[in-house]
Amino acid sequence: MQENNVPSAQKAVVLLNFGGPRHLEEVADFLYEILRDPNVIQLPFPHWLQNRFARKISKKRAVEVAEQYQQIGGKSPIVEATEQQRAQLEKILQKQKGGCKIYVAHRYLAGNAESVVKQIIEDQIEQLYAIPMYPHFSYATTGSSLEQLDGLLKKQGYACTIQVLRSYPNHPYYIEALSDLLKKELSQHTLVPQETLILCSAHGLPQSYVDKGDPYLMELWSTVESLRKQFPEWKFQLCFQSRVGPAKWLQPYTDELLPELAKQGVRSVLFVALSFVNDHLETLFEIDHTYFELARSEGLTPYRVPAVETHPRFIELLGEQTLLWNQGLQGMDLPLLLPPSQHFRRSSQWILYSWCLALLIALFYAIV
Repeated sequence: MQENNVPSAQKAVVLLNFGGPRHLEEVADFLYEILRDPNVIQLPFPHWLQNRFARKISKKRAVEVAEQYQQIGGKSPIVEATEQQRAQLEKILQKQKGGCKIYVAHRYLAGNAESVVKQIIEDQIEQLYAIPMYPHFSYATTGSSLEQLDGLLKKQGYACTIQVLRSYPNHPYYIEALSDLLKKELSQHTLVPQETLILCSAHGLPQSYVDKGDPYLMELWSTVESLRKQFPEWKFQLCFQSRVGPAKWLQPYTDELLPELAKQGVRSVLFVALSFVNDHLETLFEIDHTYFELARSEGLTPYRVPAVETHPRFIELLGEQTLLWNQGLQGMDLPLLLPPSQHFRRSSQWILYSWCLALLIALFYAIV
């Protein structure tokens, strides 16, 4: 298929995902890439100073996190799982006239995005469609991945038109995939609505990000409400996991909510891990180990719905959106979705603080 006079061979799709260590030796570098991202950790430091901070913390945390990965098989399954999703999408596109090439770029897998961009340039791609493997838009996830992709292409001086599938929190196919998996778990464990709570646990985000306009929370609620319509007899609760540091994050926190549910008479909790389309450390360890143990200690019986992974309806969603893009009917321009600039926080604010400190010291000595 040819659209807008551009041969399909010059079009491509890139799946944007989080990434994860493929073996234990990559854990420290993986943590470093996360901590140095200003869209994830917003500090009033210059770039070089945040990088030093990130390197120090990542080395210290790597031992503990590596032990967690060891308990789920010695690696993150997210890289292999995304390749399986890419392969399934490729099968769908091959059935369409003029199917296009598919790349996978992992945001925090060191060197991965650079190699993908190199391949895009070598393949002379002129039109690129970015599909986030994050159903809910946030500047800290989709926005950060887009910023990385855009920055690397510009660094090479390569002109490439990029359009984006912004998000799909209540797309019928995504909801159908979640509903199907949820229905199977409810049936398999013969759970009853009177004693069970469906716990939609999403990756946390600092409250300040949402206060500044990040739409992540609103899109999560959109998914929860869509699921409620499919299961009107069941009770749902949105909560948040994986918070880091002392700052206030989106609440309620999953670990603090579980004891309260036991006091309210809930007997079983069924986790639905929103914001993840792949099972990885946050589901296989944080939920299946940490939260399951906490739930049991409070007298609750925990279960979990697996991630959508290669569920046929989810893969159909990816294929449908790609086809619409190929036809010129789908896609947002990348600049509209880039995160707000952190330049002031990273540079100007630091300089301003330094000048104020110097002025106070000068005044102190002048008075003395």
